[in-house]
Amino acid sequence: MLVSAYIQSKLNKFGASIDANELESLLLLNSIAVDEVYSADNAEKASKALYSIIPELLAMPDITEGGFSMKFNREGILAYYSLLCKELGLENKLAVKQPKVKNKSYLW
Repeated sequence: MLVSAYIQSKLNKFGASIDANELESLLLLNSIAVDEVYSADNAEKASKALYSIIPELLAMPDITEGGFSMKFNREGILAYYSLLCKELGLENKLAVKQPKVKNKSYLW
């Protein structure tokens, strides 16, 4: 199986997809050859490629027109992105930061 097929199948699980040109540029940006076979040696590079494309996918709107609609599982892909972040030790750019509440009662 090629790395490109692996990435496509991961995205298809959530109903998302990218076109061939975008996939090719994603692979090149992550130092993966277009015809590279998926293996344990390049699994982390493939995961980093997914990590880099998911925020862009989530920015795309759902399309509904007439009887046609294009949607994908946003909650599922967010959960997968969070898992990728933890596995790779990278920042979760999509996490909602909770405000910190500080005790200032001593000022009263």
